[in-house]
Amino acid sequence: MLKYKILNSKEVKSIIEKINSQFDCELDKNDMPYVFIMNKDNKIYIISKKLSEIPYDDLKIDVAGLYFGEIYKDKLRLSIEGSQIIGSHAKKNIYDANYEQMILWIKGNDIEFEDTGEDFVILRYKDPKTGKYDYLGCGRYNTNNGKLMNYVSKSRRLIVVNN
Repeated sequence: MLKYKILNSKEVKSIIEKINSQFDCELDKNDMPYVFIMNKDNKIYIISKKLSEIPYDDLKIDVAGLYFGEIYKDKLRLSIEGSQIIGSHAKKNIYDANYEQMILWIKGNDIEFEDTGEDFVILRYKDPKTGKYDYLGCGRYNTNNGKLMNYVSKSRRLIVVNN
């Protein structure tokens, strides 16, 4: 039995509307070459439309797709990959981190942040050599301590060992 629900057109439209509203994108559900699926914990995954054509009824599937984000209190918190997919389209709620903040972030630390009035913010770092952006994930502003909360899982954090 599939542990995921393939989202219908109306549900996908709702997710695209959240993306457009939160990050001022101009995406249309027809622009997305993915099928959106959701598990019981409101975690959203995406898979290629071609893969969705496979008859999965007789297959035992534990994991499917790329983790895209999560619905959290009617907002969308993007994963690292979700922020990489959406980041170049976003026009608001983008925070440009400096080098020190980028290192802190990929180590799993929260970073100092000024309140923008929004819950979730995409964090990016511009490589000074190439001028290209690296999208590092999506954080949530914590009003109690004035920091952008890091959701990078422990298994994906940078670990630095001193010699």
